[in-house]
Amino acid sequence: MNKRGISRSLFLVGEIVGAALVAVLLISNAMQWTSTERPYKEYLAKDIALSIDSIFASPGNIIVNYTGNLTDYSVDLTGNSVSIYDDLKQNSEITRKFVPSENIEVNGITLEKPKNIFLAKAGDEIFISDSARTNLNILSCDKLNEKKEKLKDKKILIDPGYGEDYIGESKKICNIGNSLISNMITEGFDSSNILSTIKFDEGETRSLYCDHISKSDASIDANAIISLRAGKYDNKKNSIKAFIISGSKKEKESKILACFIINSILGNKRLNDVNIDGTSIVPVDLETTNENFPKDIFLKNGEKVEDFKTADFDKIFVLLEIGNAESEQGKLLLEKIPELGNSIAKGLIDYGK
Repeated sequence: MNKRGISRSLFLVGEIVGAALVAVLLISNAMQWTSTERPYKEYLAKDIALSIDSIFASPGNIIVNYTGNLTDYSVDLTGNSVSIYDDLKQNSEITRKFVPSENIEVNGITLEKPKNIFLAKAGDEIFISDSARTNLNILSCDKLNEKKEKLKDKKILIDPGYGEDYIGESKKICNIGNSLISNMITEGFDSSNILSTIKFDEGETRSLYCDHISKSDASIDANAIISLRAGKYDNKKNSIKAFIISGSKKEKESKILACFIINSILGNKRLNDVNIDGTSIVPVDLETTNENFPKDIFLKNGEKVEDFKTADFDKIFVLLEIGNAESEQGKLLLEKIPELGNSIAKGLIDYGK
C-alpha cells in the first residue's frame, strides 16, 4: 500500500475514533442531564413562567389547571419569577422570570411536591395553588387618585334592613349587623361613632336589640352608610350584590368600598362551603328604583322623598344584598353571622389602607 493509501486509512480510523469519542461524550452528558433531570426542571420553570405571562395578558378572572408533573419537585413563586427544585434546593434550583404588571400583584407562595397545580388570576392578584377552589367572582377594585380616608375616624351608620319583604330574615340580618359592629369596635372604631337605624340594647355593650327590632331615631349625619339586606329571587341563584347611588358626590368612593367588602367576603375561607354564583356592584338611580329601596334612610327630619336630590348626596353608601334567601345556598350563607360580620368589617378596614 502506498503512502497515500496509508494516510487515507489513518484518516478514516481517526474519524471513526473521533466520532466514537463524541458519541461517548454525548451519551455521558445526556446520561448526566437525565440523572439530574435538569432539562425537565428547566422546561417546567420556563413553561410556568410563560403561562403566567399569558395569564397577565388575559382579560377578566381566569384559572388554569397546569398539567406538568410536579410531584417530585417544589415550586416557588415570587413577584417576578418561578423556581423549580428538588430536595437539594441549592444544587438543583432552576429559576425563570416572567414580566410583572404594576397593576396586578403576584401572591408569592411555595408548594412542596404538589399533586395538582392551578394558576389563577382573580381581581388584582395572580397566584398558584394546589386546589381549584379559587373564587373567580373576586372583583378588580378601582383606586382613588388621592389618599383614601380611613373610615375608623368617621361616623358610620349601620342599617340592618327589615320590613315585610324581609321579615323572615330580619333577625339574621340584625345579628349580622351586631357582628359587624362588634368587629368594628375590636378593630379600633370609636363606638360612639357607630350609629344604627335599629335601636341599641340598653346594656353596657354597644349591640343592637335583635329580639324585638324597632327603629331608632339615628341622625343621617354620618360619613358612610352600610345597609344590609337579604335578596329574594325565584331563580335560585345565590349571588352577592352591592348597590350604590348613581350620580352622588361619593359614587366612586362607594364603589371602591363595595368592592373591598365583596372581595373580603369571597376571601373568607370560613365561607368556602357556601356556593356563590356571582357578584356585582350596581349603580342605582333613586328617582327610578322601586319602593323596596331604603330611601327613607337618606332623608333628614321633615324631608320628603321627592325633595331628595341625588347630586347633593355626599355620603359613602353601600347597600349589601347578602345572597338569595330563596335558595338553599343563600339560607346557608345567612347562617354565617360571625363570618359575615368579620368580612364586612375587614372591607371597611381595607378601604382605608
